[in-house]
Amino acid sequence: MYAFLDDGPHKGETLRITAERGGAPPREIELADPAAPEFGPVTYLLLGPHQNDEWWIYRRARPGS
Repeated sequence: MYAFLDDGPHKGETLRITAERGGAPPREIELADPAAPEFGPVTYLLLGPHQNDEWWIYRRARPGS
């Protein structure tokens, strides 16, 4: 299964992700922020399916959300 990152410091990137039990995509993904690693990871939240069953769209969670 794959994640498409639709904004944030990793905008446009795709990565292979591991499904949760039952085959569902993870609700969130955390990645290091290459521009500001001292602030910790960037969290991406699941938005929904992409164009096929193996691809999912994730958007950066805004601080405080």
